[in-house]
Amino acid sequence: MKIINAAISRRYTFVISPQLIEELERVLKYDKFGLSNQEIRSLLTPIMKVAEIVVPTTSVDIIQRCPGDNRVLECALDGKCDVITTGDRRDLFSIKTFHNIEILSARQFFEKYL
Repeated sequence: MKIINAAISRRYTFVISPQLIEELERVLKYDKFGLSNQEIRSLLTPIMKVAEIVVPTTSVDIIQRCPGDNRVLECALDGKCDVITTGDRRDLFSIKTFHNIEILSARQFFEKYL
């Protein structure tokens, strides 16, 4: 939550694509998060107000096991990001960097940049 609050207070630029917004909404509905639709909207609304929405034109196809992760790389590349923050320890996180974009866990991002 601290990372989200930092985005809302504009301590960094939160970059996301329309495809990733849909994915985020889908993931937040998982039972393990225990969030209602209203809670999800309450979480996403302030983020979307400060987010930079990027419509990627670059196509990336380096992650075969989970092709959806390529959408994250496309967004970061076209959004000229310095860092990707992920909870995906199998695919994205294992890459470490992509076109000089650092790939960090949420904890690493918080400790290094916030």
